[in-house]
Amino acid sequence: MAVRIIGLGLSYAANIMLSRLLGLQAYGEYAIALSWALVLTLPAKAGFDNSALRYSSVYLDRDDLPKLRGFIRFAAATVTLISVAIVLLALVAGSRLIPVGEQTRIWAALLVPPLALLSLFSVLLRTARRIVAAQFYEQVLRPALFIAGLGVAFFAGVRVSAPSAMALTTIAAGAALLALLIQLSRVLRSANPAAPRYDEWRQWIAVSVPMLMLGVVQELMNQIDIILLGQIADARQAALFAASWRLASLVPFALIGLAMMSGPLIAAAHDRGSTDEMHRVSSIVARAGFAFALIGALALFAFGKPLLGLFGPEFVAAYPVLLILLLGGIVNAFTGVVAYFMLLTGHERQALAIFAGALVLSVALNLWLIPRFGAPGAAIASSSALGTWNLAMWVYVRRVVGIDASALALAPIRHPIKD
Repeated sequence: MAVRIIGLGLSYAANIMLSRLLGLQAYGEYAIALSWALVLTLPAKAGFDNSALRYSSVYLDRDDLPKLRGFIRFAAATVTLISVAIVLLALVAGSRLIPVGEQTRIWAALLVPPLALLSLFSVLLRTARRIVAAQFYEQVLRPALFIAGLGVAFFAGVRVSAPSAMALTTIAAGAALLALLIQLSRVLRSANPAAPRYDEWRQWIAVSVPMLMLGVVQELMNQIDIILLGQIADARQAALFAASWRLASLVPFALIGLAMMSGPLIAAAHDRGSTDEMHRVSSIVARAGFAFALIGALALFAFGKPLLGLFGPEFVAAYPVLLILLLGGIVNAFTGVVAYFMLLTGHERQALAIFAGALVLSVALNLWLIPRFGAPGAAIASSSALGTWNLAMWVYVRRVVGIDASALALAPIRHPIKD
């Protein structure tokens, strides 16, 4: 949690510096390009970041090193090849895919491979119980390097633009990935290395494909608001939403931090059939996460305007957007890690259906509300979709898995409904 707090502080510092150096218009262009890069990273990961949480946890729990090594090599090779293909596609498609300046677009495309591999290898460190290290490289080192780059540019008198900011983002991600790889190689090193086994590769793909589709849909829900604001409204509205969204992410902050720990524990407990252990983990995570969410939402309600003002005087106008996003964040924290329960207990296809329905709702509401209200309309769409999928998964996990993953933490159902 300390690492995530430090990382969050660095992330806000980086965005405040960037927004003040770029201004509202250029910051909006950067936010649009970054959103596209994050969306393109999803197919690049091919679902292996989510399937790794399951398979790596199980293989480590069973001490099955040959299969673990086989899975890691297979996943890394697949992610690398798909990432390169996506970079080429983004460069060829040009402005038809990413509606920003050419240089910004090129650097956004090059950001995809390091982000995809950072996500995959961070999950592997998580399953090896290196929770701090798993968060450090992406949450702390990457924004710290970005801030350092901005500082050097500022004191050197170099004007920071949207393309140069995206270039710094890509270079920082690449450097963080290199450092993570060094740590991961040391963690997984064994005195008696066994030859990797790939005999379950069909199963890895069979699970990763729906995980990929699920991840794409989930990330689209996170980024679709900024993307559609850039298409339907303008970069200024996208900038207002992006600043509010970053502040609103404080609400589920504790839940996300605790989820870093709970994912491998849930996967291992489900593999052993331990319902009591799953209930114990989920109740601690949900209640702690929800308590923090309520405190965070009240603080943002009281101090939202001055905090938005740190991004620049024009960003204070985003306060109504922030209030709307807080509602969705509270619902998200209340329901706990319901998405993890669906992904790690074999219900990824049902999770995909729920996410897809929420995405359709989000797109429909965005298309209806953005032309009328701009960024506040996008916030209504975002909170509505977020609340819908969280509540739907909460009901499903309770009925089918038997676990109440919410802050209520009701006793487990010993004979849940089979889907």
